[in-house]
Amino acid sequence: MSAEAADNPGRALIVESASDPGALAASRALRAAGWTVGVASSHSPHLAAASNSVSHRHRITGPAVNLNDFVAGVNAAIDSEGYDVVFPGWGDAETIALSMRREEIDAIVPFCAHDQLLRVFDKLALGKAATDSGIRVPETRLACEATLSELHFPLLVKPRLHSPLSKDGGPTRMPAAVATNPTEARSHIDRIRSHGGEPILQDWISGQLGAFIAVTDRDSRILARAQQLSERTWPPDAGRTARAISTPVDEELSERVQSLLRNLGWRGLVQIQFIFEPSSSPKLIDFNGRFFGSLSLAIAGGPNLPAIWAASATGQTPPPGGDAPPGYRYQSLDSDLRRARAERRGGLLRDVRGCLQYASRADAQDLWDRRDPFPLLRQNASIARSFGKRRVRMLRSALSD
Repeated sequence: MSAEAADNPGRALIVESASDPGALAASRALRAAGWTVGVASSHSPHLAAASNSVSHRHRITGPAVNLNDFVAGVNAAIDSEGYDVVFPGWGDAETIALSMRREEIDAIVPFCAHDQLLRVFDKLALGKAATDSGIRVPETRLACEATLSELHFPLLVKPRLHSPLSKDGGPTRMPAAVATNPTEARSHIDRIRSHGGEPILQDWISGQLGAFIAVTDRDSRILARAQQLSERTWPPDAGRTARAISTPVDEELSERVQSLLRNLGWRGLVQIQFIFEPSSSPKLIDFNGRFFGSLSLAIAGGPNLPAIWAASATGQTPPPGGDAPPGYRYQSLDSDLRRARAERRGGLLRDVRGCLQYASRADAQDLWDRRDPFPLLRQNASIARSFGKRRVRMLRSALSD
């Protein structure tokens, strides 16, 4: 590769979903590696689009609103700026849509074959592949009355695919929910079915949420690795990471993950979530084959995972890989403050103060970067507008009584 090509390896388009810190972290990382970055978004606030790492911004229709319009919008963005590769942000809908319609998209879509990708996003198929690779998974079954009588509560009710794209106008993601009794479980099952999803039931297991992160080449060989443990989540029972710390890579777990990725034929970035229990090996609970919320932690002080993925996808020599260093701390301040308001560890004021103290020493945030302040400012402005609208509605309601 020439020096000029190394300084400007190519042009990457990221399809951002709503309030997408994964796309934001990826755009910053790609720009740091010399890529020209564009963002296509269908939502507001447009976090990555507000970043100074982004050179071009495009408005598109979301895949769950109209899949054909989504593809047309992505192609219009590619045609206008000549993107070499197109990535999804942290949305399952965008990931599945790009993979499903890749033959119609005028840039590289950096995934394995579509049937292989669906096997990854299918919770039942993923569980079987993990078990075949020596990785434990919670008991998982299709939802039915017989299953409800066999499993113990609490349990998780999940869609088999978080975003099946079964109909235009459907939800972009159907989240998991904790059910403490059969009535709650049936309510969550009916909600998933009403949106065209297929519900499954999974044992709820206690322990610490963690993740193994990797990026692989076209032969599913791991090029770079990271591992982390969550210290706080929001919501507490089945939520996203609010605080986390990077840890040394567990070599035994890495070998099993490598076997799983080869079994799946996986290419590119992946975050595999586990529940770590004190007296047993970790259990796999999710497989995120795209940019993810705590991506900024995985690349803090370590290998540039998005740039490695982009280079491998476009046939270039990837930047150096290796392992992310342990001991780095991550926070999503907004999620942490929401958690503090609900949990009130040691009292509300003490918990909020702890959140702010943690923020002052965190090595990575989901939004904040002193060199790139605009995404956080845009989100705060959006929150303020939303809060103001609620206050106006409350005032009107009070005056009408």
